Amino acid sequence: MRGKVVTEVKPELNYWPAEAYHQNYFVQHPGQGYCAFVVAPKVEKFRKTFASRRKV
Repeated sequence: MRGKVVTEVKPELNYWPAEAYHQNYFVQHPGQGYCAFVVAPKVEKFRKTFASRRKV
């Protein structure tokens, strides 16, 4: 491949926030299968990796 790879970041015109019952889903439903087995390990890894940068 020649040249630079460029990613353009621009506002999404057809975007709207999800309904209220979707907000903070992981916090409200940590025991749900996907949350427990997929999301939780990723969140834990993120917390460990960036623990030194965390604001108290």
